[in-house]
Amino acid sequence: MEQDWAHLASLSSPLALFSLNLLLLPELVSKLHLEVQDSRAIHLREVVKVKNDDLVDLAVRNGPKGKGRVLICADGAIELDIQWAPEHSNDLLPISLVVARCRPQTCRKILDQATSLGVRSFSFFQAEKSEASYAQSSLWKSDEWIRKIEGGVEQAFSSFLPTCEHFSDLQSALKGQPDESECQRIALDNYEAIGPLSANGADSGISFSLCLGPERGWSAGERALLRSSGYSMHHLGARVLRVETAVVAALSLLACSYW
Repeated sequence: MEQDWAHLASLSSPLALFSLNLLLLPELVSKLHLEVQDSRAIHLREVVKVKNDDLVDLAVRNGPKGKGRVLICADGAIELDIQWAPEHSNDLLPISLVVARCRPQTCRKILDQATSLGVRSFSFFQAEKSEASYAQSSLWKSDEWIRKIEGGVEQAFSSFLPTCEHFSDLQSALKGQPDESECQRIALDNYEAIGPLSANGADSGISFSLCLGPERGWSAGERALLRSSGYSMHHLGARVLRVETAVVAALSLLACSYW
């Protein structure tokens, strides 16, 4: 088995060159049949343009990776004969993201991009300046948010999914964060920051809890709560960034110590 896997791993995979870097499966199976109208089969046929005996990268949610050998059926359906690699370690970074519920389109980008960067957990909360209607979005009322996370995992060529929780306010969200003695707590704020995040340093290798407010900013009460909860306030420079841009920039600064 190990020898077979080593041989397969040495071969290039056509999926690695496209936006869908691997197929994420809910459970471990030895064979997978994709019906002709399955979106994954359409992507493999029309975008990746797989041929018989090509290899496709796969992974099980929070489990191992593998490679599936392609067999294209006469009707255009695709069958994959799968060989799984040995188990691999969790590659999520010890960074928890606490972010105010923003416009649904912004949250979609945050879920996708922060997942790709390897964030360990999401805690979305209703900030004092958040629109109440955002919580009623189809993003949260359906399983779309799960699909966004899975898309970020597939893009990153990983298999481990971050957790995602929702809270009614900032205080409730902060209660679920790691203890202050176990992680460095950082909040972004352009108005009352003690300095840039880049000067804060991320070289200690400890875990981080990163907190961002909504587009309209923190309220005075939320700033006071963050300080009393051990969060130091930092900024990302003089430019005013969109929330999703600030998330990616801040996560990148913190994540670089683990790369």
